[in-house]
Amino acid sequence: MQEAKLLHARLIILGLIQQELHLRNLIKTLTTPNNTSSLTYTHLIFDQIQHPSTYIYNTMFRFYATSDPHQALQLYEKMHQLGPPPDNYTFPFLLKACSNIANGAGLRKGQELHCQALKLGFGSVIYVQNSLIYLYGSNCEMGMANRVFDEMGYRDVATWTTLVTCYANFCEIELARHMFDEMPKRNVVSYSAMIAGYVRRNQFVEGLGLFREMLRAKMEPNDSTMVSVICACANLGTLNMGRWIHSYMRQKKTGQFDSRTNTALIDMFFKCGSIKNAMRVFQEAKEKYVGEWTAMLSGLAMHGLGEQLIEAFEDMVSSGVKPNSVTFVALLSGCTHAGLVSAGLKHFDRMKSDFRIEPSIAHFGCVVDLLGRAGMIEAALQFIRDMPFEANAAIWGALLNACRVHKNVKIGELAARWLINDEPWNGALYMTLMGLYSDIGKLDKVTKVKGEMKDVGCRKNPGCSLIEVNGVCYEFVVGDMSQACIFEICLNLGKIIMDYNENR
Repeated sequence: MQEAKLLHARLIILGLIQQELHLRNLIKTLTTPNNTSSLTYTHLIFDQIQHPSTYIYNTMFRFYATSDPHQALQLYEKMHQLGPPPDNYTFPFLLKACSNIANGAGLRKGQELHCQALKLGFGSVIYVQNSLIYLYGSNCEMGMANRVFDEMGYRDVATWTTLVTCYANFCEIELARHMFDEMPKRNVVSYSAMIAGYVRRNQFVEGLGLFREMLRAKMEPNDSTMVSVICACANLGTLNMGRWIHSYMRQKKTGQFDSRTNTALIDMFFKCGSIKNAMRVFQEAKEKYVGEWTAMLSGLAMHGLGEQLIEAFEDMVSSGVKPNSVTFVALLSGCTHAGLVSAGLKHFDRMKSDFRIEPSIAHFGCVVDLLGRAGMIEAALQFIRDMPFEANAAIWGALLNACRVHKNVKIGELAARWLINDEPWNGALYMTLMGLYSDIGKLDKVTKVKGEMKDVGCRKNPGCSLIEVNGVCYEFVVGDMSQACIFEICLNLGKIIMDYNENR
């Protein structure tokens, strides 16, 4: 930003501020990816350009497409009225902006742009067609996305990958995999899109399986691929696989990892129980942004290291990194797990007073959990009643769990009834309520709750477990007989139990 301001000042002094070549360099410098801090300054410079070219307009559209999509469309209206004419690069940026606008408004504007592109002769440009596929697919209009795809005279790898991404993220993952398998040619972006789709749908085993297939195809994964795979390892708890991936990345990348990768690695190692490795990644990060700090705080929180968590938070603030709302969720959760009630309430108050962050329902839920786990059930209920918005299922669930731990039947029944009324099909709620009654010996009420479960046709979800063997995850679900070696597994497990019972 400072470099761009110096360049701007020099162009003014030399009288070159309206020359196209220099304007291009200045606008390009200001519109680098993730440089959202220069939004206002960039727009002020653009407004001073007497006759902006199509190239400069396109550069602005590219910048605004992700940082401020509404502004991109407003700027296009100016271009449409005053000129210059758009070219084949204009519409892909504008359609990307439309894809980033929710609630149907982006789709409607995108449809207008589709008509304009056809009218101006850009409808058969492959970049425009690929952008149209993503626009319709991201708005769950897969019929139109497929229509654009089917009408294309030529399709490149990006075309197929875009359709796979749409199916994976906004439709059915099975259809995405079918489309992926049908691709005449795949590249690293194709694999990355499919792996990311699996991870987003919580199909982590399938994501890791496709990652191994990618390596066998002699394709080198990119940063996006690795972040998805690290996320899969974190959710599966596959520490050995996570360590291998970290080692693989260190060999392939001699420089520093980017912030997103560091954040994913810290989160993964903490979730896999390796505090030492998580701390190492954090300490080796040359620049520690809010993502790295928040991952560190979340990890300390999940391991109940409350005192270290608060100390790390103060270090974060002292270093000049401003916490965000997610940071405070981690901080309050850590106080909850460590039983630091006073510290948790203090930092909840600091959100607004010191950091100007308006607490969301997630933060209020953390406080309810904090009070409930400490046995302050009545205070937690009063806190819910004093909230500026209605409590959701997560908050009532936290209160119900606290009531079971501290055997508070009266408030526990209140929480359970709210939850059952909201989610009558959720078997876990009935099981928690039955556990509460069973703990205090009210077996008649246990029978009554079982009857309610039967009446609504609700069943307890079967338990499942995962085991990692030679870097491969195997999932076992109660009653599932689909495993190839299930008979041998059950036989050997029976022998182990018998041996244990005989030698006790």
